[in-house]
Amino acid sequence: MFASLVKTNYKNALIVTPLFLLFVSFFNSSDEIRLFSTQFFITFIMYFFMIILALDALTNNKIIGVILFLSLSFLPPSIFSDYKGQLFPVTYLIFITYLLYISGITMFKNWKKNAGI
Repeated sequence: MFASLVKTNYKNALIVTPLFLLFVSFFNSSDEIRLFSTQFFITFIMYFFMIILALDALTNNKIIGVILFLSLSFLPPSIFSDYKGQLFPVTYLIFITYLLYISGITMFKNWKKNAGI
C-alpha cells in the first residue's frame, strides 16, 4: 500500500520537499544550512515521506490534503516560536490518523470484495 503511494507521488515530492525546506529555513534564525549533514538528511527524508502522504491526500480529498500540508508547518519550532516543541505531536497524530484512514478504507474494500457484497 505505502509502496504504491511512494511510486505515484515521489516525483512531485522531490520537487515540493526542497521548496518546503527553503520555506522553513526562511523562518530559521541560523545563518547557514548544512546540506551534507546527517540532520539535514533525516529532515529531508522525514518531510519527503510526509509530503508523499499529503500529496496523496490532496489528490483523494482536497480538504484532508490541505489539512496535512498545513500541519507540516507545526513541525519546525522556528515558525511558531511561542509554542516551541508543543505542536509537533499534532502533526504526527494527523498523519497517523490519515494512515489509519487509508488502511481502513483498503481493508473495507478488501472485505467487500471477498464477502461478495
